Amino acid sequence: MEWRYRCPACGFEAEPEPVLWQCPACAGELLIDGLPDRAVDASAHAAGIWQFESILPVETPSAGTLLGEGDTPLIPFHVDGVTILLKLDSLLPTGSFKDRGAAVLCQYLKRVGVTRIIVDSSGNAAASMAAYAAATGLECTVYVPASASPGKLVQARAAGACVVPVEGSRDDVAAAAQQAADSDRTASYASHNWHPVFVEGVKTWALETHRQLGGQLPDAVYVPTGGGSALVGAWRGFGAVSRSLPRLIAAQPEACSPIVRAWQEHAPVSRMEAGPTIAEGAKIALPSRPLQIQRALSETDGRGIAVSEELLIDTLKLLWSRGVYVEPTGALGVAACRVAITNGEAVPTDTIVAHVTGHGLKSTPVIEQIMNESV
Repeated sequence: MEWRYRCPACGFEAEPEPVLWQCPACAGELLIDGLPDRAVDASAHAAGIWQFESILPVETPSAGTLLGEGDTPLIPFHVDGVTILLKLDSLLPTGSFKDRGAAVLCQYLKRVGVTRIIVDSSGNAAASMAAYAAATGLECTVYVPASASPGKLVQARAAGACVVPVEGSRDDVAAAAQQAADSDRTASYASHNWHPVFVEGVKTWALETHRQLGGQLPDAVYVPTGGGSALVGAWRGFGAVSRSLPRLIAAQPEACSPIVRAWQEHAPVSRMEAGPTIAEGAKIALPSRPLQIQRALSETDGRGIAVSEELLIDTLKLLWSRGVYVEPTGALGVAACRVAITNGEAVPTDTIVAHVTGHGLKSTPVIEQIMNESV
């Protein structure tokens, strides 16, 4: 399969290279050009996300999947008088939607001869990249915020990754990982926030949703958004099955909502220093894919919605009370949908999908604190 990297900012193009993750000309984001426009029937041994091999940048693993990634449920959920559909990517092997991107990225890097990867993460990607590195036989070092949820770091260590805590901001963590990769030419920086192959794996959540809806598109899709891979993945995934796309809504916490602010001001995405929020997975001051994020919103008549901590906590309790055990970041899409329902922007006649991105077991200390404060 022939495909190339392209920078949407300056137009730089390059053949795939194991160590290339950022535009060397302008330090901007990269995307992939040259994959087929439309999915075709999968090979007989493919399963899960690999049913969409024809529009992925790497071939299906010989066993059909690596860890059983994909085929997550799409279930109805009644909220504020409207029935919506929850795409439960919280039920992927490591409990996060990032398994989709990690599976494809690790498979790709293994195929091109990489033996060691360096990543940075606030938690979920650490667990996911560590697990899929183990499944593909890659050595993995993960740089994480010192304040990240302990459960996520335990997952990464259990998979054999070397976990390096970094004091400071999320930007400090990324800088430390990039510096380590630059100084070690035997390693590849496999950032979920930057690497374009990662997004190609994530887009399978939209392809599955389309298939689960009987080949129909939803009217609106609410996506928890930090670095933007789930939103950009939805844009690329739905775009692979139809030229008419559902409305995409980027859901962010009010405490850190640079995408929402840019949408409201009709301006480029700029840095927004994060305030306190329980949605730690969306606490990213400046997303690495701003041009793709804004194009996704523009081309789908989408928008950004900022969610207050009060509404996020109320939404979490609602989900938990009905058996959907989700981490705080994973509830942002449902919470944003509730804002839209209140404003009359989401109505019962719409087919509405909310992406549920992470399992509650990821955030036991935070959830315990919320429950204790409710007593």
